[in-house]
Amino acid sequence: MSFLLQFLSRFRDSLTLLVYLIISFLMIISSDAKIVEGLRSTTLFSIGFIGKLTDSISAYFSLRETNHKLTEENTRLAYENFQLQDALLENIRLRKLIQFKYKTQYDFIPAKVIGYSPIDIVTGLLLSSEDIGEVTKNSAVMTSDGLVGKVVKLSGNYAICQILLDPNNRVSTRVQRNRELGMIAWDGGNGLFLEYIPNTVEIRPGDVLFTSGFSQIYPPNIKVGTVIQAEINNDQLFQTIRVKPSVNFNTLEEVYILKAEQN
Repeated sequence: MSFLLQFLSRFRDSLTLLVYLIISFLMIISSDAKIVEGLRSTTLFSIGFIGKLTDSISAYFSLRETNHKLTEENTRLAYENFQLQDALLENIRLRKLIQFKYKTQYDFIPAKVIGYSPIDIVTGLLLSSEDIGEVTKNSAVMTSDGLVGKVVKLSGNYAICQILLDPNNRVSTRVQRNRELGMIAWDGGNGLFLEYIPNTVEIRPGDVLFTSGFSQIYPPNIKVGTVIQAEINNDQLFQTIRVKPSVNFNTLEEVYILKAEQN
């Protein structure tokens, strides 16, 4: 269907000319005034219909391209918003915003989610992108909501993204409110654990977690999730902290792979 629409849009003028020629020929061989008048009306209707159809086709493809650009810009703005939130807390904590600079810039490479990982040992997604050649292994993957995971394998125009719900995935994370460092891990279901937070540290439901930047894979200040429960363990050193991921992995259709710009 899309091929037919593209064909009609591309050959609009030629099709219009063809309709003119057919109608003109019929008018030449016909001498009945009523038939001629009917042909004229049919001509106007046909030309108007073709014009309206091709205009709708052009508008459709233009709208789809515009929507794609808006989605990418939304993800970029969300990432910048993550940076600004952290910069604000840094300003309050250090009292000097001028001392805080985030220098590394990133390009966003769009990729479609076309299925689940075909590799049994990886809990992840199969991604497709025309620009996959610019991606390297271990590149971070995100959406405007937050962190999805990382690229673990590349082949042709495809990549496998290991998501945060993989049992072997670990992400160094910082609590935005008090700057406490911990490690994110899968909880065995649809959520996450924040590990290695001592019982002496105050963690509240609603605390937001961001990547710490203490990694060559994940850049800092990408939203990871929100604390939903924190439980003190009197017989253990660390708390049990449950986290809701910021990304809904069941509804992902398009993601963005981060590519560090070379300065």
